[in-house]
Amino acid sequence: MNEIKKSNYLESLVEQIKEINTENLTDDVSEDPISTVIDEQKIYFWVRLFLNEENSDIKIGDDVIIKWKPSGEELESKFFAWGKKGFEKDLNEDITNYNPEDDKKVLSLMIDERSVNYNEDIPFIRTLFKTGRHYEYQLVKRNDLVFINKRNGEELEWFDCDF
Repeated sequence: MNEIKKSNYLESLVEQIKEINTENLTDDVSEDPISTVIDEQKIYFWVRLFLNEENSDIKIGDDVIIKWKPSGEELESKFFAWGKKGFEKDLNEDITNYNPEDDKKVLSLMIDERSVNYNEDIPFIRTLFKTGRHYEYQLVKRNDLVFINKRNGEELEWFDCDF
């Protein structure tokens, strides 16, 4: 019984192949591989912004604009998480202490790597990112670099930033 099903299947396949029209086929066929990008991988840089005081007005998902005042450069980032209390490294043993409680003075911002590495409109800001292509050691006056909550226009008061 299995042989009958197999032979019917093979005969059907042979008949279908015989019906293929080969008259209009061309010999101009490229042997180069063809690839199509279906979904590009995204890479994000993370920035930790240390605030002077807790800010209850900022919400996860808010856009935060990083602005360099002297040239007017602006880069948009996304606030995606609070820092965690007690999340410090032990310098001697690289052991991390973890406490799940949020530290409302530390913002974690994410920025698309392409908007930093390939954006010609932000020649200074892109030099601040340690993992970016254009990194250079910079001294920055806090008054010249501002972080603005795009939703409400509030300028965030900060004391340190880790690019």
